[in-house]
Amino acid sequence: MGLDRFDKQILEILTHEDLNLNELSERINLSVSSVHRRIKQLIENQVMTNLKRDINFQKLGFKLHVLLQVSLSKHDSDTFEKFLQEVEELPEVINAFLVTGQSADFILEVVATDMENYSDFLLKRMGKIEHVVALHSSFVIKEYKVFNCYNLLNKVPEQV
Repeated sequence: MGLDRFDKQILEILTHEDLNLNELSERINLSVSSVHRRIKQLIENQVMTNLKRDINFQKLGFKLHVLLQVSLSKHDSDTFEKFLQEVEELPEVINAFLVTGQSADFILEVVATDMENYSDFLLKRMGKIEHVVALHSSFVIKEYKVFNCYNLLNKVPEQV
């Protein structure tokens, strides 16, 4: 899908700011209905997912942010699917990535209220999932938003 300058502006702004349709419309000098239609089209074409807002988990009491590497004993689609089904039942897991080139099969993004809560999650729930053979935790010290959408979007051909 090609993007025109308005689509690129919408994507650039929404990756950095939390604006409503009216504010976005004013910013790019396009009608609210046009902005809404374009966003809907970007979602339908799976260029962006939805307008979900980032949740500040720390403000909700989840002080620990962890990247958890998980290694499984079997490497087939059924095992991966079953693992993901079980992980979806764990509310602390906020994101999951199937990866290659690592010693892990998955990297999970996890939040916890404190070390005791994380220990309970890790030992009593994650460690008991079938085929999990290794867990390695990396604690996030600080998150930086460095996504430079503008320069990346400039590499996408313009739609005529």
